[in-house]
Amino acid sequence: MIVTSLGYGYVSKYLLKKIASDGVKCIGVTDNIKYIKKKNIENITILPRAMTIDAIKNTTHLVVTAPPEGNKCPILSKYEKEIKKSNIRAIVYLSSTGVYGDHNGQWVNENSSLRGTNNIINKNRIKAENSWKNYSKKNSLIFNIVRIGGIYGPERLKSDANSFKNIITKKEHFFSRINVLDISRLITYILFNSSKNETWNLVDDLPTTRKTFVERLIQLKKVKNYNFKNYEDLKKNIPKSRRKFWEANKKVSNQKVKNRFRYTFLFPSYLTGLKFIIKNSKH
Repeated sequence: MIVTSLGYGYVSKYLLKKIASDGVKCIGVTDNIKYIKKKNIENITILPRAMTIDAIKNTTHLVVTAPPEGNKCPILSKYEKEIKKSNIRAIVYLSSTGVYGDHNGQWVNENSSLRGTNNIINKNRIKAENSWKNYSKKNSLIFNIVRIGGIYGPERLKSDANSFKNIITKKEHFFSRINVLDISRLITYILFNSSKNETWNLVDDLPTTRKTFVERLIQLKKVKNYNFKNYEDLKKNIPKSRRKFWEANKKVSNQKVKNRFRYTFLFPSYLTGLKFIIKNSKH
């Protein structure tokens, strides 16, 4: 059994670390020179992007983290023939809850309408999801989409003094998040246990506003100098592409993944997640 992640970024690093700790051979493919020079990180073999075909040939379980390029997934458009010829048993594609777009602050689940088409990034993600669905169906592959909420975790929290100045917030604008440690556990469950083509939301139990999230971080880090700015007062000066985030308001449900795998979150909400990170931070 060999697990390969095409892309070795923040999520992949934690995911492969977890899988490798169980004795499974793992490969991370990247163009990050710093990682490539190390060749092996925590029992994970690191390969340059130029060796993608070699990685695919030997893989049994594939994780695709690469974002769309234009309206296509670069992995599928470049390597569909190699994937078809390989011994790959299961594929997990990392997408985003952004594809749901705006639902006026209401709850959404995996069957909700995808209204993110007014945002070019999310529009392309939806196209990439559909391309993978069609390809996997045609080639009888087990294929799962994971739509991930806002990712937080070690090394990803605001740290310098300027990080807490002019923080943009919007009243009653909800956003769903998830700790990277829960992401790695959930993707592992899905990669090895899902026997059919499905879509999963990866978020924690408690959607919240940006202000509430940052206020908790400020409290834990004992930040003294900070200030908030109201989105409505600033939106005229915010680029249109960035305004799309603030115009999409929804609460994302995680009931499907919790019920199917009887999963108990390490961090059911940002309240426990942030506390754990700060407590275990080296800084």
